[in-house]
Amino acid sequence: MSEPRILIISHGHPDFSLGGGEIAAHAHWTELRRRGIEAMLVSRVSKSPGHAGATFFARSADGLEVLFSPPPVDHFRHTQTQGRVVYEDFRGLLEQFRPTVVHFQHYAFVGLEVIREVRKYASDVPIILTLHEFLAICYAHGQMVKTNGVLCLKAAPLDCHLCFPDISPQDFFVRELFVKSFLGLVDLFVCPSEFLRDRYIAWGLPREKMVVLENGQPRRNGKSAQECSDETYAARFIVLGQLSRRKGTLVLLDPVRLLPKRLRKLIRIEIHGSTQHAEDDFKVQFEKALKELEDTVSFCGPYMPGDVGGIIRRSGWVIVPSIWWENSPTVIQEAFAAGRPVICSNIGGMAEKVTHGVSGIHFRVNVAADLAARIEECACNPSLWKKLCASLPQPPTIEQTVDRLLALYRDRPGRSSTANPVKDDKQDREGRSLLTTRFDR
Repeated sequence: MSEPRILIISHGHPDFSLGGGEIAAHAHWTELRRRGIEAMLVSRVSKSPGHAGATFFARSADGLEVLFSPPPVDHFRHTQTQGRVVYEDFRGLLEQFRPTVVHFQHYAFVGLEVIREVRKYASDVPIILTLHEFLAICYAHGQMVKTNGVLCLKAAPLDCHLCFPDISPQDFFVRELFVKSFLGLVDLFVCPSEFLRDRYIAWGLPREKMVVLENGQPRRNGKSAQECSDETYAARFIVLGQLSRRKGTLVLLDPVRLLPKRLRKLIRIEIHGSTQHAEDDFKVQFEKALKELEDTVSFCGPYMPGDVGGIIRRSGWVIVPSIWWENSPTVIQEAFAAGRPVICSNIGGMAEKVTHGVSGIHFRVNVAADLAARIEECACNPSLWKKLCASLPQPPTIEQTVDRLLALYRDRPGRSSTANPVKDDKQDREGRSLLTTRFDR
């Protein structure tokens, strides 16, 4: 069997947008390239600085890392409003690279039409889609939280209309049909959690097309030696990632006010991340709370992905206080890889990944008093911290995840025997020449 030629499409690049999906897509591509497999990563960026407005432009000398700067999409239906980008620019990329597998790590900001264009290009090329949240189901940023803050259990046109009164139930019904018409072209859906898989099955996606596979973590060089006592680690807490209202950042700060003063003097809570995409009113409340709680809470700002392990190991506990369901938060895997237990909300993908009393502690979602009680329990019980550290699961490595993905690619033959013939070596070189010269650099 010939080696696959894999096209990976992402809604962002970690150098410009540091989210879990972007990191997963880049790690996926990097591991394929490390193995010598021909793989191209196409990452969407909001602008194409210095490239005269080109839709695609190469980021690497070999033309296999490409930035994609499409026009804005209609976020209600996730449709690309400029057809030329799909039918000419994207189609040109397909014809030049000639992938044998196309793996969408996301369609957000790109447009669902690119999925159909792959199917039009070749009926035999497997289309894989990783689902990172509930964007296809939910117009509220794909988080399935109602506009009044209540967790949403099931999407329905009338319920969606109540969250967005300016949009009729009929429009939401048509939106669902429109989105599903493109998802129906996908051969396999990769779900990083069982919780997310079950939500999409309940929404109507076929169970037989769903596979649960976590995003693998890069290998670590072993855990660092313990530098502090168990008592010190047990009283150190950390939060990492995107900071916003839905990520529960304010829910983390409210419990600090409820802690006994003696305990506030003993514990330290560090917050690492960016408020770049947070709401303006959140930023105001966040800054006010930081000033009020500066004796206990420190805001350390953004960080680089390569620094995560060291940052986590300076603390004893990682807190994941999200007030939406989450899928498979990268920070949970990072915590386990660094040898640290997790305190998290008791819902969705968080509760699935963290076993209460084994790999971490659950608290009632969005309940400050319960989180305060859990923080006090953990800080005052070093033996609990040591016990949980000894029973942490090891998250899958990126090598293990890519092994599984390559097997899935092989097991997903095309829909038709009318495959586009693979060109000979001369044509392949000519195609690569076109690929590296057409895109601006």
